[in-house]
Amino acid sequence: MMKKVLNVSLIATLVLAANGFAADVKPVAVIAVPAAAPVAVSAAPVIFQKPVALRGTVGDVQIQVNLRPKAEVDEGHEGEYFIFGNSHKILLAGDIEKDGVLFMEESVNGTDISGQWDGKLEGDVLVGTWMSADGSITKPFTLKIIPQAQKQTSSKAGKGVVSKQ
Repeated sequence: MMKKVLNVSLIATLVLAANGFAADVKPVAVIAVPAAAPVAVSAAPVIFQKPVALRGTVGDVQIQVNLRPKAEVDEGHEGEYFIFGNSHKILLAGDIEKDGVLFMEESVNGTDISGQWDGKLEGDVLVGTWMSADGSITKPFTLKIIPQAQKQTSSKAGKGVVSKQ
């Protein structure tokens, strides 16, 4: 950037000198302007670079997961999930890599880790394994991304559904 400014000043000076105006030309002060700070870009697939909802199962329990990038995009993702028929939300936080690999921890009480999610995005489906914090229980999960239009029209769909636990 600074070279361009210097080159433009030099060319202008030469043009003025060639036209006989060199006596009136004063040196030009060049001010360096710092480049804008780099913007953090999410390493997650495009679908996870904005809030997204997914529905599916953990074991045989029906759930809905809502994920979003954290305020500082390079710090990963956060969100929550709920079991249909239960209004309690379980918090999630972790990372989704560019290749769609997911690692998240959950917290039932907002403080302690109660489980872990390891999975991978395959098309528009996130598949993997949920594991309890102590590692004694594992369950497969399959979550399909909910298209925007369906999220808005189906928000009441889960009411009255009783889940198996």
